[in-house]
Amino acid sequence: MKVGIGFDVHPFKKDRNLILGGIQIEYEFGLYGHSDADVLTHALMDAILGALGAGDIGQHFPDDDPQYRDIDSMILLDRVHSLMKKK
Repeated sequence: MKVGIGFDVHPFKKDRNLILGGIQIEYEFGLYGHSDADVLTHALMDAILGALGAGDIGQHFPDDDPQYRDIDSMILLDRVHSLMKKK
């Protein structure tokens, strides 16, 4: 059995969507980040990648890569899931 630990933090920001677990929550603040800043999904991805011994989401989806700008984290989770199935 393998275990991974996931952790993610993003600051609140006005005029940004609040996305948690792929669901948009109506609120006056959202989370600021390069992607959609879904901390729940990011922590889950980090836990899966950690259990696989495959680094973290920053290595797979770097925040200086424009292709991940404002990307839906559920798309990234799908890619992590594909990696998990391969391993």
